[in-house]
Amino acid sequence: MDKKQLIKIYFKARAESDFNALVEIFSDDVQIHNVHFPVYSGIEGIKNFCIDFQKRISHSTFEIIKILENDSLAMVEWGAVLTYKKGALVAGMEIKTPFNLKLRGINRFDFTDNKISCLRVYHETSTVIDLVKNNS
Repeated sequence: MDKKQLIKIYFKARAESDFNALVEIFSDDVQIHNVHFPVYSGIEGIKNFCIDFQKRISHSTFEIIKILENDSLAMVEWGAVLTYKKGALVAGMEIKTPFNLKLRGINRFDFTDNKISCLRVYHETSTVIDLVKNNS
């Protein structure tokens, strides 16, 4: 499977919190770095990556905007619409009213042996905090 196929599978699986699909495309010793979260490592890390997302988000869609790649890595610009759940805890605040967030970001994917061996997720965070404060 080529890098672009793995990236497309990643975003579909991320939107659906599909643990099994993510296990298929990530290496067993994957490192996942996401803003404001501890590093997720290995199979257990993939599981926690999905669970943490499911705790906060009831619905999500992702759009791949641009992919730049070389032999062992890819940078992907993306857009998302996320629906935050009532009762979710974000930055120590409980969401009282669900809300939608339009978000853009960049992911760096590192590849080893046709698997994603490292993922780094970068996105703006102040809008999320502002919306959480307004809906808590």
